[in-house]
Amino acid sequence: MPTEHFPPHPESVIAEIERPFTLHQPALQVVPVVVDVPHAGRHYPAAFVESSRLPLRSLRRSEDAYVDLLFRHAVALGAPLLIAEFPRAFLDLNREPFELDPRMFEGRLPGFANTRSLRVAGGLGTIPRIVGDAHEIYPGRIPVEVALTRIEELYRPYHAGLRHLVNRTRSAFGTCVLVDAHSMPSTGLDRDGLAKADVILGDRFGTSAAGFVVEAAEEAFRRAGLKVTRNRPYAGGFITEHYGAPGSGVHALQIEINRALYMDETTLEPNAGFTALQQVINAAMAECFARWSGWLGDWRQAAE
Repeated sequence: MPTEHFPPHPESVIAEIERPFTLHQPALQVVPVVVDVPHAGRHYPAAFVESSRLPLRSLRRSEDAYVDLLFRHAVALGAPLLIAEFPRAFLDLNREPFELDPRMFEGRLPGFANTRSLRVAGGLGTIPRIVGDAHEIYPGRIPVEVALTRIEELYRPYHAGLRHLVNRTRSAFGTCVLVDAHSMPSTGLDRDGLAKADVILGDRFGTSAAGFVVEAAEEAFRRAGLKVTRNRPYAGGFITEHYGAPGSGVHALQIEINRALYMDETTLEPNAGFTALQQVINAAMAECFARWSGWLGDWRQAAE
């Protein structure tokens, strides 16, 4: 994978979106795994930043900063890595294509738009209304054509690319494990009132992936000394729900990484734990890929 200046200068993220995604592929895909990173995009169009009522740093609070770099070694392990180029505050790929809040737009939404979902009600639809602690992104309504253009030019190509990778992998291997990689704010509590874990694995409460897929990930991260929980408070969003079909051989697993492990959440700068966490994720994914591929014995022998 090509490298970029890291961490990026704060103003360097103000950039036009040249393509919906970047796809990094191994010379030969040797594992039945696809990794996608839908929320780490850091190209913020100048017009979007200028039209927002929030400063750039506030807009970036919903960004899964540097998750693409944390999981970059998936390619060396033989899996394709799909990374969105645009930020979640601009368009959220982990939603239905038309989860839209009619209060946000000038003009009529398509009749098939889902305007009543809980995510829309919370301001977190396909075109988000808020970031962070309910901070409004826009000073007023925006043209509905803006939303439809983003969906057509960014959302649809990304999901077409992801669907192609999943289908290609299942055709080649008879199965596919989709790793949907995210990060989460360290603040706040889970639904049981406890501090958030280091890693939260989401399988839609057992419906998007077979048990052995989730167990392999849980054991690998715990072996590295991390606290791991399942589904609370993040069970997986649209991607996990939409692509996960264990009965058809496709397993979708959302992995949420606690941001405090690798970055300063105020400055968005990586902290001293970044490189160590990157190595932990690399080792955990190597073990998972081996187990999901059915050749764990060979992998362990090679590691000794």
